[in-house]
Order: sequence, then structure tokens, then C-alpha cells
Amino acid sequence: MKNLQVSTHYTAVLIRHAQALGLDSDGILTRSGIDRSLAELENQWISNESMTRLIKEIWAATDDETMGFQPSTTRRGTWAIACEFMLEADTLGELLRRGARFLEFMPETAIGFTLEEKEHTVLLHSGYQPNDRDIDYFFAEFLLALWSRFPGWAIGETIHLNHAFCNYPRPPHVTLYSELLHCDVAFDQPSTGIGFHRRYLEKPIVRTIEELKGWLRNSPADLLYTPGRESSVQSHLKGELRRAIKNASPFPAFEALCERLCMSPQVVRRRLAEEDTSYQKIKDSIRCDAARRMLTNKDLSIADVGARTGFSETAAFSRAFKKWTGQSPAQYRSKKS
Repeated sequence: MKNLQVSTHYTAVLIRHAQALGLDSDGILTRSGIDRSLAELENQWISNESMTRLIKEIWAATDDETMGFQPSTTRRGTWAIACEFMLEADTLGELLRRGARFLEFMPETAIGFTLEEKEHTVLLHSGYQPNDRDIDYFFAEFLLALWSRFPGWAIGETIHLNHAFCNYPRPPHVTLYSELLHCDVAFDQPSTGIGFHRRYLEKPIVRTIEELKGWLRNSPADLLYTPGRESSVQSHLKGELRRAIKNASPFPAFEALCERLCMSPQVVRRRLAEEDTSYQKIKDSIRCDAARRMLTNKDLSIADVGARTGFSETAAFSRAFKKWTGQSPAQYRSKKS
């Protein structure tokens, strides 16, 4: 992440916006570690870490996840809760449908969306409407990136967009759209959103709640840089293990998983080490995530949850779960009830 850079166009827009809201823009820049000169230029680059700090400073100053770009506010923490709810899905299609249902209950519809499923294409229509708080269309672009990047992160690969569409005129900085979305973009359309191939809806979710915490820490500015394709060994392994838990079947042997990847166990271990993980860490992460979800189901006993996550003895499951979460399964269940 350290080498990623974001256009200072976004820095300039955010500082102008902070000033329009009457916020302490100098203090925000100082705490973000950004030189004032970079807040006045639109053709330079700034580190992803600095942009992340800037966005979080404005979140804190406005106490609003829409950063004051919308007529009504969205309580901080809403997006994290929505992500947790969506990530319980098995496939991307289910994730998006869960997200649409959850966000339609929000009083402000800007971060919500609707799905239009056609024969070979899915259209995701954002709830965004232009307004005089967002004269540079920053929040519109933020949402376009959000609804293409988060689903891609959830399935472990970049979603290649067929096209994007915007319900506002072509902006002066339109050249940044090709960097942001990598597809044709139409303006002055009835709604704002993206279109992609329907095949993505069948992709399995490979991320866990634990990984979500790290993604949320980095996500604000990560949404505004040009992403590379992710198709890692660990993504394939996670998909296989999640599928086994869903089907209530035993985890495949590590050697069998390697064979499906057409790699030797030694090569897979080396690739995992390069991705700063191991098969045991992946297995524990998948088990922990599944156990947390199952423990909210009162129809399942703790012994059932242990068995479904691959433990032959309830005591062994309880020890492992406490090691993962710091709580026993019973304690976790009582706090969630």
C-alpha cells in the first residue's frame, strides 16, 4: 500500500469542501500530514496514507459518513455494519441483494443502490442525486468506486466494468474517470451507476469479518486509486473452505487443494508466505468467521457449531474459539443475544 498514490484533485476538492462547511482546514491538513500547497493543486499526486488520514479527519469533523456532501447525515459506523451484514453472503449476487435491502432502510438513500439484472449484464443504480454541496461530484465518484471496489474485494478479484453512467454533466476532470473506473462513462444519464457481466454474481465470497476490519481501515483512499487485479492463491483456498462449510462437508486435504490449483504443496506454501499468510491462518480465519455466524443461530448447539467447523470434540472447538476471539462460544453467544 505504501507506493499507491492518489490525485491531488481530490485533496483540493476536500479542502474546498471543508472550508465551505466552516471547518478548520489548516488543522485538518496539519493532522493529515499534507502540505498546504498540495491542497491547492489538481495535477500532482499524494500518498494513499495521507489521503486516508484526510478523509478520516473530515469524517471526524463532520461526524458524518457522507462527509457533509449530502443534505442529511449518515451516522459513522453505518457502513461497517452494512459491510458485516453483506459479507455473511455466500456469493456476490447474494451480497449485493443483502446490501440493497439493508441500505433501503436508511433515511438518506445516497449510499444505497438498486440492482437491475438483465440477461448478461447487471446494472447497479446508485441512490446519488447531484446537489449544491457536491459541486465537484466528489461523492458521486466515491460511490462509483465504492460499489465496484468493495464487491471486487469481497470475491478476491477486480470486477471489470462494462460501462458507467452519471446523472450529471461531464466534469472538467473527466480524464480521472478512466483511471478510476477503466471503462466508458456516459454523462447526463437518468441515474448514476455501473454495469458489469452477470457472471460475477456467482462468484463466492472469500473474505472474512477479520479481514474486513483491515479493509475498512485502509478503504477510504484505496477507493480512489487505480487497482491491480487480485487473483491470489489464498483467495482460491478461502473459496474452497467456505464452500466446504456451507455444504457441511469436511475440509479437503491440503494436498487435494494444491492439486486443484495445479501446484505442488511446496509452491503453495511459498506463495502463501509471499502473501504473508499460511494455510493454518486461512483455515482458522474461515472457521472463526463461520463459527461467529452460526453462534447467532440459537437452533444450533455449541457442539453442532464445533462439528460444522471441523472439530471432532466440543472442548477443542471451545479452546480454539477462545484463542481466536478472547471469548468462549457461550460468552460470545450470550453477548449477541
